[in-house]
Amino acid sequence: MASAGVAETCALAGCHRQLPKCQPGRHALTNRLPRRRAQHPAVDACKGCRQRRQLCLQGLESPGPSGDEPVDIDQLARRLSQEAEKARQRESDDTVSEDTAEGDGLAAELAQAAREAGAQRPVESGSPFGYETAAREAEILAEVGEGGFAAQEFELIEQIGQLSWVTETQSEDPLSLGQERTAEQTAIIAFTARYHSNLPFQDPQPTLLKEFLPGARSLGCNEMQLLNHLYTMPTHKWKAAYAVLSAHPPIVPLLGYFMAGQSETGAKVSNSKSPPEGTLWLVYKWEALMPLSQYPHTQQSAGGRLFGTNQEAALRSRCRMLRSTMRGTLQALAFCHSRNVSHGSMGSGSVLLSTFDDRRANDLIVKLDNFGFGRAHYACSLDLKGDDERCEQGAALFPGPKPLDADHPLMLAQKEDLQALGGVFLELIFSSLGSTGPSDSTSGPALQRLLVDVFKGNIDEFRRYCNQEPDWTDAMLLLDQWDGAGWNLIRDLAAGTLSASALVDNEFCRV
Repeated sequence: MASAGVAETCALAGCHRQLPKCQPGRHALTNRLPRRRAQHPAVDACKGCRQRRQLCLQGLESPGPSGDEPVDIDQLARRLSQEAEKARQRESDDTVSEDTAEGDGLAAELAQAAREAGAQRPVESGSPFGYETAAREAEILAEVGEGGFAAQEFELIEQIGQLSWVTETQSEDPLSLGQERTAEQTAIIAFTARYHSNLPFQDPQPTLLKEFLPGARSLGCNEMQLLNHLYTMPTHKWKAAYAVLSAHPPIVPLLGYFMAGQSETGAKVSNSKSPPEGTLWLVYKWEALMPLSQYPHTQQSAGGRLFGTNQEAALRSRCRMLRSTMRGTLQALAFCHSRNVSHGSMGSGSVLLSTFDDRRANDLIVKLDNFGFGRAHYACSLDLKGDDERCEQGAALFPGPKPLDADHPLMLAQKEDLQALGGVFLELIFSSLGSTGPSDSTSGPALQRLLVDVFKGNIDEFRRYCNQEPDWTDAMLLLDQWDGAGWNLIRDLAAGTLSASALVDNEFCRV
């Protein structure tokens, strides 16, 4: 269909215009996508879009002239894994082809076509993750909906970190208490970036980008699905990126996603190369939060714990900050658990704080990050009764009984969240209040070995051992206050029988 025909029949003709060529140097992505205009109503509102969608579906159903040839599974799988629900647009010289535009409804129909065709995609080489079918990945992308971004709208500023998975094997030496590391592979790379909406009166906004390398793409799909379930992605992207920091939601706000090529860093560290425009990038609101793992090592300003003259006042501020941190973390975890989501990888690196200043404990905001290993239970509850559409969508990911039994996988996963948080709590207290500061003896793995391997989970024996350590005097004084409220919290976390929302009412967390 000629572009002039589109202009005559489509009330939103502006979204079909040819776009200028992307300016060089704006970003470091090795493969670029043409810039997408703002979201508009479904393709049914445009006759031209409707006709192109029908042609695309006919191409899937009748790939050959005779109409009897089978679907090209490999081609369909590649298409779904690369584009999923986003419209595939072909770039030729300096112009963008308009005949390949697809609407939001096409994504779900393509996913259905893939399911019926049984398109298979092999699991990524060397990856412990991954969906075994392109259709499943397409289902998730179609469920989440339009990503709302394109690669050329972002300017990469700086790499700020990366996450790796480690393959460990148990040592055969009976005297060894730890595990032997055998392999490590980068899975996720995080960047700070500037988002250019290219619309009037909208200045570039800082954002956080996560690049999920080929072997960890399923982690990105899972994180995207869970975050969108916990807090739906915003429609107005720039407005959401521009908004001031808020305590709600207590998770990192996901703005959207886009498909593009690998970054230069990703291409160097990845063991397998993604197809062109086949890497998943998640876009988050930049809130300048800092991981809890860095807090014990941070020097305080004048009057603080590590630098100042009034040590007694500094100690009170530090204790208040620790209690406020635990309260905020439990509230964030309760937010997830109340929505039938488990985190799956609770650690000090997944807890983010708005400030490290002990004197601002009352203003502290705590949020959770890194949901790639999380899981959810989408079962119909009483408040959904009669809503067949939501019930059908809810049962897609993790069907299960209602109410959930104690041995249900989701309940066990939430119990593991609480137990993991107990280890984070121990490391936070002893690393922050130890007279010599953070050390190997106050690390999470060391304290966990003491509690689990040496004292077999006996909190009372572990407590007596800690009382004999002179470096941990301040930590013990804090845990012993209010009739041992801190130890009671550790005991409840280790048992995992009380909910996170119930543990917020512990005396230790009443700041």
